[in-house]
Amino acid sequence: MRIFTRALHFGQRILQESKEFLPRCREFGFKVAGLTFLDGLFPPEKHSFYIGAIEEYVDRFMEPIVAKYRNWENLPLPCSDGAKVPVWCCWWQGTEQMPEIVRMCNDRLRQLIPEDQAELHMITADNYRDFVELPAYIIEKFEAGKMSITALSDILRVALLAKHGGFWIDSTVFISDHFPTEFITSDYYAQRMYDPVKWYREACKGRWCGFLMGGKAQNVLFLLLRDAFYDWWRIHESVIDYVILDYFLLAGYKNVPAIAVQIDNLPDNNPGVFDMYGKLHFPYSEQLFQQLTADTNLHKLTYKIDLITETEAGEPTLYAHLLGLVYGENEQ
Repeated sequence: MRIFTRALHFGQRILQESKEFLPRCREFGFKVAGLTFLDGLFPPEKHSFYIGAIEEYVDRFMEPIVAKYRNWENLPLPCSDGAKVPVWCCWWQGTEQMPEIVRMCNDRLRQLIPEDQAELHMITADNYRDFVELPAYIIEKFEAGKMSITALSDILRVALLAKHGGFWIDSTVFISDHFPTEFITSDYYAQRMYDPVKWYREACKGRWCGFLMGGKAQNVLFLLLRDAFYDWWRIHESVIDYVILDYFLLAGYKNVPAIAVQIDNLPDNNPGVFDMYGKLHFPYSEQLFQQLTADTNLHKLTYKIDLITETEAGEPTLYAHLLGLVYGENEQ
């Protein structure tokens, strides 16, 4: 039975990768399409040969953008005197349509944000034009269904940070303790846990994180990312990799000294950012909570799993405890 199941899953992967092969070949060439096909057959994906092929393709694409910023010496714009730093979060459908766990993360952010220093802006389909003007071809591709909301979110975050500065935090990030003021006081700051061995399946190797990043307006790092996304979608109809932001920034890191300095000077922080979401259904204990939050204040969760507040034995779960932190112990 186990052999049969493995064979079935392998056949399903072949069918899925075969379906995507020709479109990828037409858009990115045979080499990228072929190596992506092979990578998808043998989970977990993102083997070294795949990362190398994507990096090579993106590096060629990035050459004119890198040349534009290679000798960048301008300083990021300081915040206006007395102006509050913008904190950016996005739920495209609006706050009324948030799943419970997203609403919990959002309400927690609103509770902890230092109102004398920062101001939260929840980006939605109805208000994004109030803050940034995107190229018409990007909006057209999104409205035509050629671009996912995830891809549009990537564009929005770098465009907003390039123009206004501030702090971008994904809507499924939970803050377990105090608001991390480093993200709103630094020229550039991001979640970081550099480890080329542990994160060998990631292009960034843990040097940065796209869902938790902030800094000053007109920072060369954000300008390069903005231009990369604009040019990419002017030419292409899809992304070459789900985390294409990492490959854009990697090209900048390798070729633009002003970007490399900022990234290399960034201290490791929040190393357990991914540890909590897999334990949300565990029985709550103070020991478990302290273990997850000892060196980590920001936690990437997900709404794409079933969430329970009570175990089969009737014990409150870790998720119930988080609800209790936000709404009161009666939620447990």
